[in-house]
Amino acid sequence: MDQRQLYARALSHAAMALSGRPQLAAFLKVSEPTLDAWLAGDETPPLDAFLDSLDVIADGPYARGERRPIRVAAIKNR
Repeated sequence: MDQRQLYARALSHAAMALSGRPQLAAFLKVSEPTLDAWLAGDETPPLDAFLDSLDVIADGPYARGERRPIRVAAIKNR
């Protein structure tokens, strides 16, 4: 699985947690066409959008669609 597919999969799960694509687009503060391009794997979303989607997934059904400080971290291989 390449990076675009991984990001698209995470965004898709986040959309389900927020009850839809429009809610995720609003949460990420992007247009729905931009989100659709990310979900289709046509474009790679910024790292912040990917990390925000992981936070939404971590909150599961308790996600409210509110932005909050990022809890997950990206750790580069040494």
